[in-house]
Amino acid sequence: MVKLRKAKQLILGTLFILIGVSGYFIIEYMQKSKKEYYLNVQSNLLQVKYKASYKYFNMMTKDIYEKYSSDKKLINLFSQAANADIKKQAEIRNNMYQYLYKNYKRLNNMGITQVHFYLPNNITFLKMYNPNMFGDDVSLLKKAVNFTNETLEEHEGFEACDFMTGLRFVYPMFDLNHKHIGSVEISFSTKELLKSITDEFVYDSHVLVSKSIGKGNIIEEELGTNYKNSWEAVGYYIEESTHKSIGDVNLYEKINKPKLTEEIAKGIKSKKSFAVVTRDNYQNIIISFLPISSVIAGDNIAYTVTYTESDYLSNIKLQTAYIFYLFFSILVLLYIFALYVLSSQTKLKKLALYDNLTKLPNRALFMIEFNNELNRAVRYETKIALLFLDLDGFKAVNDTFGHQVGDELLKEVADRITSRIRSSDFAYRLGGDEFTIILNDVQSSATAIDIAQEIIGEINKDIVINHEVVHVGASVGIAMYPENSRDMPTLIKQADDMMYISKENGKNQVTLYKEELNV
Repeated sequence: MVKLRKAKQLILGTLFILIGVSGYFIIEYMQKSKKEYYLNVQSNLLQVKYKASYKYFNMMTKDIYEKYSSDKKLINLFSQAANADIKKQAEIRNNMYQYLYKNYKRLNNMGITQVHFYLPNNITFLKMYNPNMFGDDVSLLKKAVNFTNETLEEHEGFEACDFMTGLRFVYPMFDLNHKHIGSVEISFSTKELLKSITDEFVYDSHVLVSKSIGKGNIIEEELGTNYKNSWEAVGYYIEESTHKSIGDVNLYEKINKPKLTEEIAKGIKSKKSFAVVTRDNYQNIIISFLPISSVIAGDNIAYTVTYTESDYLSNIKLQTAYIFYLFFSILVLLYIFALYVLSSQTKLKKLALYDNLTKLPNRALFMIEFNNELNRAVRYETKIALLFLDLDGFKAVNDTFGHQVGDELLKEVADRITSRIRSSDFAYRLGGDEFTIILNDVQSSATAIDIAQEIIGEINKDIVINHEVVHVGASVGIAMYPENSRDMPTLIKQADDMMYISKENGKNQVTLYKEELNV
């Protein structure tokens, strides 16, 4: 852990030294040539965004890997796979899928494209890449997986293969006796990569992939129209699935000039990030190229490309001032953010995203997922019910039987709550004896009330802990999206208020938010 922390500090220091040095040279270069300065800033900004995004993806996957590697149930299942026969492997694969599926849905919402488990012989064991699909026996022998299984060291970075490009993070998996049992790959597609580095000022963006990654015409033969020859650079395909045009603008199709391709060819030869400028209908278009290196070989096998409008030729002074401010603002913000992450890393790991007692997601993950589910409800025009649940009589159990019994009671209540909700719903422990539940795609408030009453009925049943029978009740408040509110803070307050009204009205009951009950 100490070595990892020092390595992160070294990487962070190196990153900001490079950014600082590049910033210094950019300013010097601006004095000599404002046009070249502006283009240089554009390409460097893209690089900064990429590095920041990479760091974010890296941190996310490390947290997930640490959770997987410490999950005894998962490790126990996976450790049996290598020596099992085909029938037994299918059973293990299915059990792993059922165990990981709900968690993978959350990861998918956070941008992760694929979670892929490999056996020690590099053969695919379980590939989770779609919420409705799992597991296949197709062997994708990637060099990064080979490297990880041979060296037992993690391997990270951008990778291009015949079927998909993106960020790959491959980590070795060990059983409880620290015996190597395979590896796990956590991936982000180039779509997610582009999404993280583009903004509202980008008109077009896409990824170029070197033809050297395929054998002959394998990409054209097996992927059809997903890849096609790029006019921007000889020897590169444009990955059609990553192409993003804003509105009705598709500058990639419109701007195809011999002189422009010559400038781009010079930049490609430099093997560095660069930018070129062209004009379209009196509009200045800056095209920025960021090289991405291979995980293994270190060669530039892909480029992220963004098309951005600029009027700097007619208003160079204003543009220069703006870029200067933007560059150093981003640099300072990134530096502050990086310092915060390093200083609070230990604390963040302890807090994590799950409650240590009940194993339910905690308040932090509730806020993230509730926001995601609201966005999904807006997109698909579905209804959501938010339930706030507080136990009745929990303090008396703690006072009578002690905190150990109280803790066991909370775990049992958590199990009973999750047993009464669907796989598409989510339960959380906010703290103490307070829980929240998100019911997705509910038909009506009546459905939400029925589920809440079922949960209360389940909690009301006898609970036996250490040969002692204890009883608790539950007061529940419900707020509905979109009937009651479309705003997340308001829905949370409404459900919380209704829970307190349930307590005031006699406890162990459900209260649905209505205007006349607003407090």
